Amino acid sequence: MALKKLKYIEIEEDFKLIGIHSQLEGYKLAFNLNKFLRISLKNFDYRVTINKVDCVFEVFKHHSETFNTKIYLFSNKSFGNNQSFGKNLFNAIDSKVYLIEEKKSVDFFLKVEGGGFNYDSLLNKIQSIPMVQSCYLVNLKSQKSKYNLIFE
Repeated sequence: MALKKLKYIEIEEDFKLIGIHSQLEGYKLAFNLNKFLRISLKNFDYRVTINKVDCVFEVFKHHSETFNTKIYLFSNKSFGNNQSFGKNLFNAIDSKVYLIEEKKSVDFFLKVEGGGFNYDSLLNKIQSIPMVQSCYLVNLKSQKSKYNLIFE
């Protein structure tokens, strides 16, 4: 039986992506977003293999059936566990892996699916959170980065 791989599948862009620069830990940022935006982000781990490195990214999810929206807060950086194949002093080497490679300077992303949000107001509310340096709408150019944003 032959296996076929699909190289490119067109992903519909029915979401907006907000880049957040902050020195806060993920759970503290999620707590503040819950407070300022009046949502309920809940934690779950997202495991993915990028370039043969197993990574765990911190992801928080909010789902509102009333407004038909899903909001994800996720970290862009993970310290993956790269298993070495040769003889080495260490069995595993930690390496920094980015979920969205083309935006390495962004600490967190907020992915908003559905809903009719006023994004200027949303950005102003996020910017008013203490310890958030900046936030802005992000436009992804790479299809590969968009594949990493499929959480379910």
